[in-house]
Amino acid sequence: MSVLKVLVFIGLLGLLILIFSQKVDLSASDLGRHLTNGQAVWTNHDILFHNAYSYTEPDFPFVNHHWLFGVIVYAVYRLAGFSGLTILNILVILAAFCLAFFMAKRKIEAVAADGFYFAAFLSVPVILLLSERIEVRPEIFSYFFIILTYWLLETSKKYRRRWLLVPLLLLWVNIHIYFVIGLALIGFKAASIFLNDWRRSGRIIIIFFVSASACLFNPNTWRGLIYPFDIFRNYGYDIAENKTVHFLKYLMIDGNFSIFRLILILLLLSWIMYFAVIKLNKARTGKVLVQALKTRWFDIFISFFILGLALFSSRNISLFGLVALIIISANMAPVLAAWHLRDKFKPYVLAALLILIAAAVLGLRADSRHNHRWIKNSFGFGLYKGNDASSAFFKDNNLSGPIFNDYDIGGALIFWLHGREKVFVDNRPEAYSSSFFNDVYKPMQSDFAQWDKYSQVYGFKTIYFSHSDATPWAQEFLGRILKDTQWRLVYFDSYAVILIKADDYKNSQAATLSLSKTDIRNKLRELSVGADIKAKLRLAGFARLAAMPEMAEEIYQEVLFAWPDQQQALMSLGNVFYNYHTPDSLAVSLDYYRRALEAGLRLPEVYNQIGLSYWALGRYQEAAASWKKALKLERKNISALYYLNQVADLKEAGQLPAGD
Repeated sequence: MSVLKVLVFIGLLGLLILIFSQKVDLSASDLGRHLTNGQAVWTNHDILFHNAYSYTEPDFPFVNHHWLFGVIVYAVYRLAGFSGLTILNILVILAAFCLAFFMAKRKIEAVAADGFYFAAFLSVPVILLLSERIEVRPEIFSYFFIILTYWLLETSKKYRRRWLLVPLLLLWVNIHIYFVIGLALIGFKAASIFLNDWRRSGRIIIIFFVSASACLFNPNTWRGLIYPFDIFRNYGYDIAENKTVHFLKYLMIDGNFSIFRLILILLLLSWIMYFAVIKLNKARTGKVLVQALKTRWFDIFISFFILGLALFSSRNISLFGLVALIIISANMAPVLAAWHLRDKFKPYVLAALLILIAAAVLGLRADSRHNHRWIKNSFGFGLYKGNDASSAFFKDNNLSGPIFNDYDIGGALIFWLHGREKVFVDNRPEAYSSSFFNDVYKPMQSDFAQWDKYSQVYGFKTIYFSHSDATPWAQEFLGRILKDTQWRLVYFDSYAVILIKADDYKNSQAATLSLSKTDIRNKLRELSVGADIKAKLRLAGFARLAAMPEMAEEIYQEVLFAWPDQQQALMSLGNVFYNYHTPDSLAVSLDYYRRALEAGLRLPEVYNQIGLSYWALGRYQEAAASWKKALKLERKNISALYYLNQVADLKEAGQLPAGD
C-alpha cells in the first residue's frame, strides 16, 4: 500500500475517531442505568426480570436483554472512568468500520483490480452517517457483531469457521436485542444456499438452529429469545429514535437525513447498474442474469432487510450505512472492472480523498460550535463538566424522595441515587405499562388536577427534572410548577432543576436553599460565561420557563454575537418577542423568523409561527400564505390545517376584513 493510501486510511479512521470523541451527557442517555446494571446484577437478580429501579411499577415484568453490556461498561468505568468508556466506544466502532471497509475492498477486488479508491470515497458519507449514533450504548457492539457475522458467512469457505457464530450469538443475546439481526443474517445465508442448491444447505441450517438454541442461554430463556418480536407490544412512550426519517424531517434539521437519502439512492442505483452490466456482458462472459442473481441472493436479502430497518426507524440509519458500504461496493465491482483507473491518476485521486477528509473534519469542527447538524455534543472524552453536579447538591443537602422526575433524566438518577432513592420513571418504555405513561405520567404534567391527584397518591417531596426535556407536557409542567408557591426552586444548572415541597422540609432548610429571582438571574449569567452554545441554549430555555424572558433574550443574543446565523437561537428569539405581543415586538419576531429561514431552518413550525405573528398584526392574507407554505413542506401539518380552517370559518362568517 502506498504512503498516500496509508494516509487516506488513517484520515478515515481519524474522522471516525473525531466523530465519536464527544462528551457524555448522562442526564439524557441510558448509560447511567447500564452502569448500575453492571454494579447491581451480582447482588440483585431482580433487575433481570422486573422494573426494580422504580417505585411506581416495581413488579412490572421486564426482560433485561442488555445486562452483560452493563457488566462490561461498569468494569471499564471502574478501571478508567467515563473517559475509558469513550475510548471503548471508539475502539468498537473502529473495529466495525475496518471490517466493513476491508470487506468492501475485497468484494471489489474479487472482480476488479483495486477496491481501495471506491471504498474510501464511499466511506466518507458512511462515517458521517455514523455520527447519528455516537452514544455509549450496547447498540455499538451490535454494529461490530453484525459486520462480523456478515464476514463469517461471506468469507469463510470452511464451515468449521462458521461455527464461531454459535458462541458469538451466545454472547450477543446477553448484550443487545439486535442479536436477532445476526440470526436473520444466518437465515438469509441458509435461504440463499437453499435457492441455489438445496442439497448443500443442510449444514448452514443446522448452524442456524444451533445458534438460535444458544440464544436461549440468557436469564429470561425463551422470553429473551422472542423479546425482539414482543418489545413494542407494550410501548407507551414515543421516542424520536424510533420514528421514521420521513416523520422527523418535519420536526428537526439533521444533516444525516440527507446523507441517508444519498446512500439509499446509491444503493438502489448500484443494484440497477450491477444487473445492467451483467446483461450487457452476457455475450462476452456467457454469464446470464439468472446466474448473477443466484450468486447475489444473500446480498439482496440483506439489502431489503437493512433498508427496511432504516425506513422503519431512524435509529437504524447508521447501521444501514455501514452495511451499504459493503453491498454498494460489491454491486459496483463489475462496473469498476470495465473502467480501469490509470496509474498516473491514482495520486490525484488519493489527494482528492485527503482534501475531502480534511474538509469533513473542518466542517464537523464548525458544526460542533454552530448548528449541531452532525455533532450533537462537545468534543472530548468522558463526562461533561458539571454534568453530575445536581446529584452532589441533592446528597450534600440531604434531600429525599419520593422524587418526581422526567423520562429523560431517569437513567442518570438510577446511577446517581442507586441505593438511596428509586425513580418515578426512567428511559425504558418497555419497563412500564403503557397505561402508566398514557393515564398517569403524561396527564399529570399537562393537567393541574391530575398533578394534584397523583401528588397526593405518591407523596412527592422533591422534583428532579431535566429542563431540556422538549416534550410539550414536560415544558408545560415546568412552566407551571416554577410558579407554584408550594414548590421552591433550590437548584438548577445547564441540565437539571431541583424543586422541593416546602411543607415537607424544615422551614429553615426551605428558606436557606430557595432561589430568588435575583439568585436565578445571577446564576444564569454565571453558568453562561464560557459555556458552549448547546449549554447556552439550554440555559436560555430554562430562563423562558422561569418567566424571565429578558434573561433568555440576553443569552440568545450572546449566541448570535458569536454565530449570527445560529438557527435555534434565531427561532427562539422570535418566540420570545412574539410572546410580548406588542406591535413592535411582533415585527421583531417576524425578522428573527425570517433570519431563521435564511439560516436553513426550513421547518413547518417556523412558517406556522410567522403566520401567528402576521395574524396578531392583523395581516391576515400574509398569515394564511405562511400557513400554506407550512403545508407545502408537510402536507398533513396539523397546526397549519387548523389555522387555515379557522381562517375559512371566519371568512364564511364575514368576520375578516374585505380582501382577506
